[in-house]
Amino acid sequence: MLTDAEHTAMDLTAQLWNTLSAIADNGPARAGDLAELATHIHAIQHAVMAQAAARAHPDRYRLMGGHPMQGVRIAGRTVP
Repeated sequence: MLTDAEHTAMDLTAQLWNTLSAIADNGPARAGDLAELATHIHAIQHAVMAQAAARAHPDRYRLMGGHPMQGVRIAGRTVP
C-alpha cells in the first residue's frame, strides 16, 4: 500500500502530465514530444511505486535513501 505522501507524489505526476499535455503544441512533433515526456514521468512513478515493493519485501528491495540491500546475499556473500 502507498503512504499518503506517495499518493500525493503520484497525483503530482498526473498533474504534471496534464499540464505538459496542455502546453504542448498540436503540431506534427506533439506525439513524439509527449512520448518522450511520458518516459520521464513513468520513471518517477516507478520510483514512487518501488517504495511499496521495498516495504513489502525488505529482504529483496531497498527504500529510497536506505542502505543498499543490507543483509541480502549477493554472489555467495551477505552484504553487511
